[in-house]
Amino acid sequence: MGTWGAGPFDNDIAGDFLDQLEDLPALQRLAVIESTFRVLIESGESSASSVLSEEIIAAAALVAANLPEGQSFAWDEEYPGMSEWLPKPIPSSLASNALQALELAVPPGGRFWRSWVDDRDRAEAQAVIESLRSVLLGTSRGESK
Repeated sequence: MGTWGAGPFDNDIAGDFLDQLEDLPALQRLAVIESTFRVLIESGESSASSVLSEEIIAAAALVAANLPEGQSFAWDEEYPGMSEWLPKPIPSSLASNALQALELAVPPGGRFWRSWVDDRDRAEAQAVIESLRSVLLGTSRGESK
């Protein structure tokens, strides 16, 4: 796997996931994202799932990018217009599922955190995940309109 930064789309797995979604209509994108979250949530843990943590992070960031509070996640030079990829308004249940899947995909001490060899990069990734959690938590609680 190639990783070139701490952002949610800064790795080959996320790029492959976004490539899969890019040419789909908005409702099909939504269905793929919901299914991605559901597979992990139903398995109960990332190590037992066929869904990789980088896919969950990318899917959660794509949900966040389509929320008013998550516009900082909407910019990626390879995927312009990402903030328009999903039908609006984003239901709070989708944000809640994204948050739940994210918690399962990147547990403390899990594979995702151990994969960072540089402490500074790990700290940057931690900040990105915390920001993503914050956006999704606010929406899943119904704070977004």
